[in-house]
Amino acid sequence: MYDISKVAVLIIPRRLPMTAYGSALRVADTGLVECYYISLIDGRSDTSGRGGERVSLDHGAHEHEVGPWEVDVDHSSVKCNDVESVHLVTTITAPPQHLHLNYKLLPGLGYYRFHDIPASWYKAAVTCRKENGHLLVLNSPKEFVELKKIWDASGVKGDYLHVGINDFDKEAQFVTVLGDLVNSTGYAQWGPNEPNSGDTANCGAVKRTGDLYDSHCKNLFPFFCEQSLS
Repeated sequence: MYDISKVAVLIIPRRLPMTAYGSALRVADTGLVECYYISLIDGRSDTSGRGGERVSLDHGAHEHEVGPWEVDVDHSSVKCNDVESVHLVTTITAPPQHLHLNYKLLPGLGYYRFHDIPASWYKAAVTCRKENGHLLVLNSPKEFVELKKIWDASGVKGDYLHVGINDFDKEAQFVTVLGDLVNSTGYAQWGPNEPNSGDTANCGAVKRTGDLYDSHCKNLFPFFCEQSLS
């Protein structure tokens, strides 16, 4: 426990909840660490005579961190040592340490980079790995809708994008580049009669309609590279 009535330097895990009970701070779980500075800014009372305090939270970012930090704060009233207190839960999400400069954060979804120059599926997959990411794996209709906005705004012609799925190991059993079955990803919206091209089309693509298609791996399509939030 730490007294937050004074400025304190705290070592707490990244991407993990930090919970404050009144004047005490508890660190949840363990893992990678960062420095955070907790300070009491001032105290004030409202017209009813109730007192209040403002707390400042700053983090110690490093040169290798690229992109914004996401901070989510929730609160509720709890009893701490039989005294009514405010329970603050602050969840801080840091960007990947090796995030490419041209990646864009879509809050709650991930980090993405759109490549508008068409390439084969193989070249697209290699490009994403070089950027410490992976070829796009769709996990929800919301994710597709948000990425389609970027795709449409780019002005790139054509109706298909490469996505990170294939059936290299077993015909018609599509898995992601992360090794998961497509049916377990949260997005398995196949086009009519798809997949249907037999062993001549072993890679995946998504149409502007949102439907998935099996595709010849040598087809030249634009693509997204992705880095997940976790």
